[in-house]
Amino acid sequence: MSIFLTPQLVEPVAGGLLGGITVDAGPTDEQLAVLQAVVAHLWKRPDIEVGQLTPIGPDALAATVEDPRIRRFLTGMLMTLEVCRHPETQTQVARIEEYAGAMGIAGEPLGVIRTWMRDGAEQANADHHRFQQENSAELEEPAFLNRTRKPDNLDPELAERLVKLADLPKGTLGRTLMTYYERFGLAIPGTQFSPSFVDAIFVSHDFTHAISGYAPTGQGEIALGAMEFAMNDSEGTWARFLSSLAIHEAGMSRLPTFEAKEATLTRPGAADLVGEAFDRGNRCTSDFARIDHMAMAEWPLAEVRAHFGVVPLSGYDWTLDE
Repeated sequence: MSIFLTPQLVEPVAGGLLGGITVDAGPTDEQLAVLQAVVAHLWKRPDIEVGQLTPIGPDALAATVEDPRIRRFLTGMLMTLEVCRHPETQTQVARIEEYAGAMGIAGEPLGVIRTWMRDGAEQANADHHRFQQENSAELEEPAFLNRTRKPDNLDPELAERLVKLADLPKGTLGRTLMTYYERFGLAIPGTQFSPSFVDAIFVSHDFTHAISGYAPTGQGEIALGAMEFAMNDSEGTWARFLSSLAIHEAGMSRLPTFEAKEATLTRPGAADLVGEAFDRGNRCTSDFARIDHMAMAEWPLAEVRAHFGVVPLSGYDWTLDE
């Protein structure tokens, strides 16, 4: 998406993000840590102590930033900071809505969080699932769209195509995908029924773990969502990023096979991982998530990353273990 701020805008924008979380007794330690990481990694200003800034209100932030792309990007960051408050509060939800409204940003992710506070996690999860379904085509691997499941809800033909990728040379994108399943003990799509997502979404998502280098941990999933959001703030990306935050940070989502977690970004190094992820996504030359990955399966992973401008992770990249 290539969202960059001029040097004179970094402090007021950071002050605006701080204003968005200055409610109740003030920002939480986790919120400040995530905001600090964003300022340090994305805007290259580790010298700024975000807790010492003067909070800037919604109208002042909107007057400072007029570019609609940057406004949408900042709303995504505010949403990230919002769910880092535990427990979430009505005043925090209302404050983020004030900022989004001042910048002219509306959308389903904001509504899902509002529903969570008003009607509880079950209704919010239903709204979130509907939002994902509406944008599922954007999230699915093109080679596996609109497949009909077998009576046992498995897809052996899809699984067979994936298994053949293991025969590709070491270091290729396809071989790395198969290493991903083996390395983390994950079922190959098509061999195990999921009541939450179709196989084509799993395949696409798993390819992005290979290209980005993020492991399928809680903080890795949030970082991958942040990176994708910074690459392309489409509705599908909002859906995927919201899903990661809901499951791994807010403790909101309820999947049949997974217990949602809270405060993942308090783990050591997690805030910096996400701050760096926003920067890595912003520096990509194009979006590597919404493509035909199977068509690039024979490419060396290094060439795939170079093609999309993916810069190396400063920390652990699981693909380097191969």
